[in-house]
Amino acid sequence: MKQILLIFALLFAAAASTDPVFRHADGSVTIDTSTLRTRDGYNGPTSLLIYLDSDERISKIEVLPNDESPAYWQMVEEKLSTAWNGVPADQVRTFRVDAVSGATFSSYAFISNVRAGIACYLDSKQQ
Repeated sequence: MKQILLIFALLFAAAASTDPVFRHADGSVTIDTSTLRTRDGYNGPTSLLIYLDSDERISKIEVLPNDESPAYWQMVEEKLSTAWNGVPADQVRTFRVDAVSGATFSSYAFISNVRAGIACYLDSKQQ
């Protein structure tokens, strides 16, 4: 019986962790785009962690492991991960960010992930 309860607890925990939006007690939010369907980079998915502060502004973007070419991905990460800092969540959809020359697929994937993550967050607020 204990084993069955443990299995159910683990299944419940796994199901709960698939929600990409995690709200922290201090009002900040973390969004994991790895479960969202977004545009792939040149070599596949390019998932991100997007952090919002309690005022719903992007405070930080971290890249998760991916298969992009390291040299190109580094250029994208250096330019785009800080370009969004301070942008309010409700303005991300219209916020203009240029792709990194020479790393267009990776750039568009990064931008798509940010927009998809924020859209998921905004949708979750409506529910």
